[in-house]
Parts: sequence; structure tokens; C-alpha cells
Amino acid sequence: MEKTIETKKYEKIAMWMLNMECNFECPYCFYEDSQRNLKQKVGCWLMEKVPALNRYKTEFISPGAAKEYFDNTGFKWLIVLSGGEPFVYPKFIELVEALGEKHQVIIGTNLSLPVDKFIEKIKPESVHSFYASLHLGERERHGLSVDEFLRKAVKLTRAGFKVEIDYVMYPPLIPRFKAIHDRFQAEGLYVEAKVFRGVYQGRIYPESFTKEEREMFYDFIPSEVDRAASFGNLSFKHIPCTAGKNLIRIFPNGTVTRCPHDSEKLGNLFTGELRLHKKVKECSVPFCKCTLAIKEGCVDFKKRK
Repeated sequence: MEKTIETKKYEKIAMWMLNMECNFECPYCFYEDSQRNLKQKVGCWLMEKVPALNRYKTEFISPGAAKEYFDNTGFKWLIVLSGGEPFVYPKFIELVEALGEKHQVIIGTNLSLPVDKFIEKIKPESVHSFYASLHLGERERHGLSVDEFLRKAVKLTRAGFKVEIDYVMYPPLIPRFKAIHDRFQAEGLYVEAKVFRGVYQGRIYPESFTKEEREMFYDFIPSEVDRAASFGNLSFKHIPCTAGKNLIRIFPNGTVTRCPHDSEKLGNLFTGELRLHKKVKECSVPFCKCTLAIKEGCVDFKKRK
């Protein structure tokens, strides 16, 4: 089952990383120092020395100004709100409410914070879906149970919101996946295995996953695109891609780029600038992990190298 929309209610996609702040400290987070490669560590050191270069420095925008930015384009947008943890962003519910008047949003969250006010204020039709990540070890370290996660997911679903759940397959947590998957499935919730990428006990993953573990993952990663991206490097270099025309990436400081991997600047959220490509351009980066863009048809998956 592919995670796509039968009838699109939008024309453009914005992948907006709201912030880097989070109430969890997962050991496998891409922002955790032990999980970054040397190039990333050097880049982070440089951004600390020259703050103006730091695209990940969180700046804040009012809900009304954010709405105006997207409304002024004349297009209907699917706006993917991620972090960090979006629910810790100031006036997050008000932001979703404002954007949802003309657009749709996707929310990527660890689902650890209260959702009652969100359900009370937000219309389900303005939210395409929740992507809720179940970080089991970190959740339990904070005294939060699987039951608490399940109750929130069910509550959102019964209120009319679509909830899709990723279980992060951190090696020590793999043995607990199947039982949790079956339990959530009994409540009518979709649960997918998310492959761990990083270092654990000196071993590099996903390369270190056994054949049996990989086969188990395939049973719980129904999308061909996600399976290919989970265990390999996809490349579309020199293949036409509508990123920059139909899809953009927005960083916490407002910088707009063509996509998560192409740093071509197309404007800034806080200054109101947006220079979308008028024509389709070829992909210019060696590797692509943007599965949303691939599923949305920005680039032809069959032409991957």
C-alpha cells in the first residue's frame, strides 16, 4: 500500500522543517553528534562560528504571516511540518489552523505532547495526515508508555484525522516490534517499520542488519519506494525532476531551497521571497532520499540509477 493521495487537493508541496528543538533526545537522531559523519560535524562547527551560515537556527513566524506567504503564491499547498518536534513550536496549533484555511498539512511528530486542544481547534479536512514516530526507548525513558501513545493515536483517528505510525527499528528494540505492530493493527492503526540508519555498538546500520531482519522489514514496509530508499542509495542525477517547481524545502531560518538535498536558494519565508522554477530541471545531486518527492511523481522512480 503506497502512501499517496487518491485525489490531490493541492498543487505544490512545501517540506518545512519548523525547528530543531525537541523534547526527546534519541541516540539515533540525525542531529545527535555520534550519528553525524565528519563532513556534517565540520559543517556544524562552522555554523557555530559563523551563525549567519546556520540554516538550522530556528526563527519564528506568526501564523498570519506564514498563511500570507503561501496564500500570496496563488497555489494550494501541501505543507509538511516537521522538526525537531513541531508541537514545541510557539503557537503551533494556531499555525496549523491558519494554514489549513486554504491548504493542507502533514505533521511529523513523536506524539508525546497533549493533542486535546489540537483536536478541539483543528478541522480534520485541513490535515492530510499525521506521521507519528514511535521512539520506544526514549518514550519509556521519559516515563511515557506505549498505551499512552496508542490512546492518542486512537483519539486522533476517532476525531477524523489520518494517523500513520513509524516504529523506529533501533537494534535493541527490534524484538518488541511484532507484538506492538499487532496490537496497534487490532485498533485499526497502520504501523510501518522504519529502518534505523546510524551506529550501534560499533556497527554501521542498515548495512549490519542480518538477512532475516531485512526480510522482516520488507513485510512491514509496503512501499517499493521506501524499501529501496531504506537499504540503498537512490540516484536520479541528470533525470528531470519537478523539485523547485512543484516542491520546495524550507529550513528553520526561513531559507527556501529546491529540495532537501539541492541547496539552490529559491527565496526566504521571512522576507516573503519565492522564486519557483518555471520549467522542469534535471536533478543535480548524487543521491536522493526524498521519498515524498518520489511518491508524488516529482521524478520517475523507474529511472533510478
